[in-house]
Amino acid sequence: MFEQYGIQQIYSVCIKTVSPVKIGNKQYGVGETILYLNDVEAGKLTEEKTQKSAEGGQGEPRLIQWLTHNNVNFLISKGVLSKRDFNVLLDSNILAKKDVIVSTREYVTASSEGIIKLKYPPIQGIYCYDSNNNKIMNVIRRNRIVELGEEYAEQEITVDYSFIVEDAHEYSIGKDFLSNIIIKAEIMFQLKDDSDGEEYTGILTIPTANIVGDINLIMGKKATPIVGDFAIQNVQSKTESRDKRSNYSLTILDRDITVI
Repeated sequence: MFEQYGIQQIYSVCIKTVSPVKIGNKQYGVGETILYLNDVEAGKLTEEKTQKSAEGGQGEPRLIQWLTHNNVNFLISKGVLSKRDFNVLLDSNILAKKDVIVSTREYVTASSEGIIKLKYPPIQGIYCYDSNNNKIMNVIRRNRIVELGEEYAEQEITVDYSFIVEDAHEYSIGKDFLSNIIIKAEIMFQLKDDSDGEEYTGILTIPTANIVGDINLIMGKKATPIVGDFAIQNVQSKTESRDKRSNYSLTILDRDITVI
């Protein structure tokens, strides 16, 4: 009956610890959630398989064939990250910063007296250019007020300068990206029976895994928030017997638990 099911939506991706671990300056206990995504655009489960066979001799057919399930990857596309998730995934520390210097460019139309007013109080030198992109020399600046001279009256002036933002936060990016930490992944999603339209909740569990991937800073006017494209790769335990090892499990609940 499974071929009648179609996955409609990923509800959440929950990443938990399998043993006590310290990430950055925070200690996590067993089973504690270190990453929770509740807005994932797409996910894809892929398996790597190895096929071996025994043959009866030259020109003889195969006598027996083995198919081994190897690595499992769950690929996450564009999981929207919160500030906390972003910090954990990057193995980073958040540092409070004071007096950060920011560069900017303004386009300002000069008054009839050749005076412009900047948006921010500039620091150090400023560089002004007239409508023909010629640098304006010998400008007089008084805080945000800049006197250019009457010959620049009513012209659009380009101004390059720097100013100070008093408070900010800096992400000090680490190098491990959680790749050296064994985690447990629980992916909750919606299943819909194509034959009768009934909806169910499914849970994909990868008991031991690593996170491998990257962060995409999609920038622009219509861009989405900070997102992550990464893979959750299963890790086989060398201490467990072969018959107890599990790459992953799929549980289908008898109802959709997201519907109250």
